Amino acid sequence: MTILDALDDPALFASHFADHSWRPWRSFLATCHGLPTDATDLALYRECTGRQEPPTSPTREAWCIVGRRGGKSRIAALVGVYQAAFVDHPPKLAPGEVAVVAIIASDRQQAQVVFRYVRALLTETPMLRRLVVNETAEAIELRGRVRIEVWERRQVRVTEPMARLLTLLATTRPTTGKGGHRR
Repeated sequence: MTILDALDDPALFASHFADHSWRPWRSFLATCHGLPTDATDLALYRECTGRQEPPTSPTREAWCIVGRRGGKSRIAALVGVYQAAFVDHPPKLAPGEVAVVAIIASDRQQAQVVFRYVRALLTETPMLRRLVVNETAEAIELRGRVRIEVWERRQVRVTEPMARLLTLLATTRPTTGKGGHRR
């Protein structure tokens, strides 16, 4: 199941991302996962990147410039939950090892927001709710030896090698005014 399949599935994430304003994020996810794109996605990809052809395999890294309330936290939560619930981690793990899906937030407040989104995606989706084994203030552990954690950026040195799956969350904060899209 691809991330777009999960996003479209009424039993999974469709109700959480139903509004048409999520279309650019769908294009982004398709591109990052090396999935086929339609003409609309391709046009958006070309406009945003200046490149002609999107990748045909998953990207290792993606950088986004997204304003406040642009959906970054919800998409980071979605990607984290998808990676934890739908990627088969145990074959890659040593006996007793637990895979950690880490979502990195800019600060403590943002980490709490993302953690609440992660919890909601898991607990408000019956199929995924059954995967939850344990929840603490810092992590949600799922069946299959995987744990989702949301870290503050200051807790991580991204430059050192990490044997963890990282979903980077870059948060921009405007210096003046409000604005942005409601999510």
